[in-house]
Amino acid sequence: MKNPLSAWLDRLLGRGEAATTVPIMDGALRPNRLLDEAHVLARLPGIEDIACSADQLWVCAVSDVYRLAGDGLQKVHSLPAPVTALAAAPDGTLAVALQGRKVLLLGGAHDGAEIDQVAGQPLRSVNALAFGAQTLWITEGSRQRDYAQWSHDLMELGRSGRVCAWHWAEGRSKEVAKDLAFAFGAAEGADGALLVSESWRHRVLALRDGQAQPWLHDMPAYPSRMARAAGGGFWLTCFAARTQLVEFVLREPTYRKRMMAEIDPAYWIAPALSSGHSYLEPLQGAGVKQMGIVKPWAPPRSYGLVIRVSAQGRIESSLHSRVDGHHHGITAVAEFDGALYVASKGSGQLLRLPLASIQGSAA
Repeated sequence: MKNPLSAWLDRLLGRGEAATTVPIMDGALRPNRLLDEAHVLARLPGIEDIACSADQLWVCAVSDVYRLAGDGLQKVHSLPAPVTALAAAPDGTLAVALQGRKVLLLGGAHDGAEIDQVAGQPLRSVNALAFGAQTLWITEGSRQRDYAQWSHDLMELGRSGRVCAWHWAEGRSKEVAKDLAFAFGAAEGADGALLVSESWRHRVLALRDGQAQPWLHDMPAYPSRMARAAGGGFWLTCFAARTQLVEFVLREPTYRKRMMAEIDPAYWIAPALSSGHSYLEPLQGAGVKQMGIVKPWAPPRSYGLVIRVSAQGRIESSLHSRVDGHHHGITAVAEFDGALYVASKGSGQLLRLPLASIQGSAA
């Protein structure tokens, strides 16, 4: 635990966790327009997650699950509640999270198996699923807020996220990590560690033998779901970018609480999956536009970002949709059949980029 005097000095001097500075996007994170130039495979309002098995790609939007069929999508499941997370096992078994409160298996030897609590605590905001060897990893962003209320959890400085393991064949489950600042995405690393995105602390953790170590930290955006990349490493999505203004608001409790009490959440000074739809939004006028044109380098209320990370946790390249772009709010990614598929929840579109074009263009 941090020394109280040290924490007080940080607040006084504006350093450490009290700093409002945000790392710049440069080097391998240098902005480009690859996401805006991507082919739009399908328009799916409410698109949430993507998963792939050995021979199939799956996509979920609202309460429906689709599979890739040629150059389009075919609906295969209509579920009774919105799907907040999706995963696929190599044999084609699907796992879906319904309303963030229940996880259900579809297909395979354990078709219909479900779980709605772990360690005696009911699930509330399941936002990502990942299959391991006879294990389904579950990340839950918050114990206090529903998945759709993620911005509330950020503004409340939520620290109630957790990671769970469900051994469905044995009918048991356990809590692997708790008190996380919005756990959002998990994947098994090459060295046996479990990688978990911790969005509000802008980092990815490596969980091993009950210990958590930063694997990727001090990021300029909020990390979320990840997917394996061919040749090792991962594709990591970031559903929004950080700004100094939001960092400042997070450190001003009186202002933040009044904003939450008096203003519609759609117009909070907070990250968003999309922006530019209303004159009531924050960051208007010359801060965003010049002579009527949106400045691509303006402070981002919404942004699109996918990061290619090596197996050792080094950022190698990135794909962007800048402030003046349209493919913001990236919530899922998957590599399948020579292409990268990207879910832009902010625009409600499924994007496809040939891997060859990415490798030749990404920073």
